[in-house]
Amino acid sequence: MSGLFDELGEIAGAIVAEQAVDKLDPNAGFLEKAAGAFAGYEAAKVAEQKLESHSDDGAQEQAQDDQSE
Repeated sequence: MSGLFDELGEIAGAIVAEQAVDKLDPNAGFLEKAAGAFAGYEAAKVAEQKLESHSDDGAQEQAQDDQSE
């Protein structure tokens, strides 16, 4: 189920980026919109990985604190 939510987040990033390209340049062509959508998809994926690694680091630090007590 988590994989589905991950994919939905990446698709949402692509849609938002494509809409942003459309707002910035109403005459943007298909390739410009596709490039924006791809960039948004990849950016959402990278952001998700960063958040996961950050939360994993916090969990490890908490576990170390618990063991030291």
